[in-house]
Amino acid sequence: MVLTKEILKEKPLILAIDTSCDDTSVALLRGREVLNSELSSQTELHSEFGGVVPDLARRLHEQNIEEVYNRALGDNPGMINNVDYIAVTTGPGLAIDLEVGIKYAKELSLRYNKPLVPINHMEGHLFSSLLLNSKGHGLVSDEQLVDSFPALGLLMSGKHTEIVYVKEIGKYKKLGQTLDDAAGEAFDKVGRVLNLGYPGGPVVSEFAKKGKTGVITFTTPMRNSKDLNFSYSGLKTAALYKSKELREKGIPERDWIYDFCRGFVDAVSDSVVIKLKSAIEKNTDIKSVFVGGGVFNSEEILRRVGTLVRSYDLNYYYPEIEYRSDNAGMIGVSAYMNILQKRYLTKKEDIESIDRDPRLSL
Repeated sequence: MVLTKEILKEKPLILAIDTSCDDTSVALLRGREVLNSELSSQTELHSEFGGVVPDLARRLHEQNIEEVYNRALGDNPGMINNVDYIAVTTGPGLAIDLEVGIKYAKELSLRYNKPLVPINHMEGHLFSSLLLNSKGHGLVSDEQLVDSFPALGLLMSGKHTEIVYVKEIGKYKKLGQTLDDAAGEAFDKVGRVLNLGYPGGPVVSEFAKKGKTGVITFTTPMRNSKDLNFSYSGLKTAALYKSKELREKGIPERDWIYDFCRGFVDAVSDSVVIKLKSAIEKNTDIKSVFVGGGVFNSEEILRRVGTLVRSYDLNYYYPEIEYRSDNAGMIGVSAYMNILQKRYLTKKEDIESIDRDPRLSL
């Protein structure tokens, strides 16, 4: 769909739900504007196990979703009558956790006779930079948005690292993807290697800020491949062996851990810049680069990608920090784009048939 300023004048009220992993999130949006966004985090509980336990996450979603939903409506149950559409993540994600949000959204849709908008979680990350605050302020205006395509999307999350060609809203072609571990997964695994707790990725990013480039180095993954794919399992293994080597030498961790994290982040950054540079040069018609996903909580990666994108005189769109990790706001803005394309369900049988798709792809 080709966007126009006239089309974007439509501002439906959208209730969005995300239970794709370990956070229960519900948001209320007016078009691209986030009126309220509520989240119940499970991080502290899962940290005891060193990672997300799907069945525990499911039970916590079931316990928390009603409360989070009520908070999103401002503890005003009657607000649901003013909502125009219900949106929910259907995949990708953890199967039994996706089920909780889908079931809740379907019940709301049928009870209040509201159209249901099934949403691809990765499309949510793709358009997370388009979110506006309740005053209509954000990083991308309507005028900028209508002149942003074709574009590239660079998505980096716990399970996905991929480059997508976006011809226009709703028309996507995946150009490259992870062949094994995604970047976010590698961050968390290196965090575990360094005993930084769960999730370790954010701590690795913070420690990297205190380290020096070039003191401890790692080979850049896939730097000589001819494609746009990613691979981080080798980097993860190299980090494991390097940490063992340093410990066996009896060097205190405080003397090397910051430089270690810096070397790891540099290797990931280098790999991303190499692949994105190649994608930009192969797709000379693009006007913008959209990025999204929790890995962009690393300011170093966000900055280096931005430097590359701007060197080609392209628009660089990235989400505000509160919308880089999984959240219902990004599901709502993706729903808005789908609503503008008339992609939603109104028939009871179609709504009832919606199911989880844990391996869903763009």
